[in-house]
Amino acid sequence: MGKLFYGKYEHKVDSKGRVQIPAAIRQTSGDAVYTKFMLLRGSNDCLALVPEREFQANFDAFRPETLGGGESIKVMRRLYPNAFQVVLDNQGRVLLPKNLRELAGIEENALIIGVGAWIELWNKERYERVCADSDLEYDDIADLFFSTLGRKKPTDDE
Repeated sequence: MGKLFYGKYEHKVDSKGRVQIPAAIRQTSGDAVYTKFMLLRGSNDCLALVPEREFQANFDAFRPETLGGGESIKVMRRLYPNAFQVVLDNQGRVLLPKNLRELAGIEENALIIGVGAWIELWNKERYERVCADSDLEYDDIADLFFSTLGRKKPTDDE
């Protein structure tokens, strides 16, 4: 598994549709930073920013043809046209295509959150609404996370 993305930041979107991805969220071990990503429509009308290497690995494992019939082409026709290769500029900004900005409702500001293997970009109000509408309570999530903290990860030998 690659980098674990976490944290929540809010940044302005400039007049050209660029938003800065904070160095703290894209930093890898040492001084290296991710610069190449795939930007695509995420769930709940957010945008997902996936490191290009991770996207390719997932692409290789993702097999919509297993759905059978005409469903696989429907999946590919919906997913891949909403995916764009993006490269961060020297200031850590990424250009958000207008169609994706409109879909996500991202105008003047973008909420940028790390969600493990990828980064999500949100309209702040939409993000808050999606969280409020969730059946999951934060304490339940925290209890689950902290109950596994410090446990040894099982190995194939066990």
